Amino acid sequence: MKKILSLIFSVALCVTLAACNKHTLNINDNSDKSPSPASPTAPETAIDTPTEPDKPVDNLDDMYNAYTAALENLIQNYILPDGTDGGTQYGDMYTNKFDVCDVDNDGREELLLFYTTTSGGGWAGFVLGYDAETKKLQTKLRESTLLTFYDNGIIRAKWGNNQRLGGDFWPYSLYQYEPDSDSYVFVGMVDAWDKNYLGGDNHKNEFPSDIDKSGTGFVYYIMEDREYDNSHPVDASEYYEWLNAYIGNASEIQIKYMDLTEENISQIRNGS
Repeated sequence: MKKILSLIFSVALCVTLAACNKHTLNINDNSDKSPSPASPTAPETAIDTPTEPDKPVDNLDDMYNAYTAALENLIQNYILPDGTDGGTQYGDMYTNKFDVCDVDNDGREELLLFYTTTSGGGWAGFVLGYDAETKKLQTKLRESTLLTFYDNGIIRAKWGNNQRLGGDFWPYSLYQYEPDSDSYVFVGMVDAWDKNYLGGDNHKNEFPSDIDKSGTGFVYYIMEDREYDNSHPVDASEYYEWLNAYIGNASEIQIKYMDLTEENISQIRNGS
């Protein structure tokens, strides 16, 4: 009997131990298969994107007001738009001329002024722009009053007098608009010798017929360093090749040339 009880107790103990071992394995399996803890997520950080500073926007009212103020200052105080004195007046102020027109194709209108009511040496032609950053006028060109504007940004400025060898040819300087500087840069100046001009040059030299290969009766002097030099004449073919490189097929811009009066100045305020 004792043997039977001992056998039953042994069997029960084995069953109990087996059940415990099975439970332990299940725990280990669950721990192996448990998901890894989620990696901590860094909080989203707002990145400040540097913004470009606002570029000055041209205000047309400011521009037209600046043009108006400059012309009124000339009428009332005889001060030119570049701040220089207008000199002694020998004529009525209204005989000076002006216009507002985009002559350099930069998308903004320039103020053009042709000042002639002082002595001849003080006559001046202005091309003026408006600088939105400084809110001041900018002198793009100051030259003679005999200006011809072309729609490709070229200006031909005839000299104030023609007392040289060119006869009917009027010497001039040529300027080209430079967008980077928003102004006109000097290209060159030209004079000529007309074969029909009597008396020869200042050194009593005769007309250089050997240079006039085209037979036009003219030779030309192209000076690109602002120094007058008539020691290197060229044939008409070379001159026109040089000139066409700048003017080409460009068309002349027609300027209104309004009288400098308060009534006409008031039209600027209206943008007309």
